[in-house]
Amino acid sequence: MRSKIAQRILDETPAEVRIFVRKRTDFIVRVHQLLKEKGWTQKELAEKLGKTPSEVSKILTGDHNITFKTAAKLEAVLSTEIVHITKRDSFHVQMGGSLKARTAKPEPVSTKIAFQEAKITTETIGPLAA
Repeated sequence: MRSKIAQRILDETPAEVRIFVRKRTDFIVRVHQLLKEKGWTQKELAEKLGKTPSEVSKILTGDHNITFKTAAKLEAVLSTEIVHITKRDSFHVQMGGSLKARTAKPEPVSTKIAFQEAKITTETIGPLAA
């Protein structure tokens, strides 16, 4: 059971802070799990990342805000996904690099109105990442 003071502090903590702390903690715990599974030390991880052991220590204790680039480097070195972002299916990429909207439910369309399909190409928005 939480004390009244602890509960009040939690209630007054902004949502973005609670989310940040949870995600940062989940990330750190996952990296520690992967190190244990591989039998690696933090020093070995630092060598593979091309970072100093003290920088890796800061990452793994939460004293260092990591970038997506650092997260990607960790994922590459550890050969596994750590950060997962769920893709929405409201848009999908077709071969040839064009985007087309896709809806979950087709809506009735009046036969008196003609709709022209919009097509976004790589010429208008640049190349799409795979």
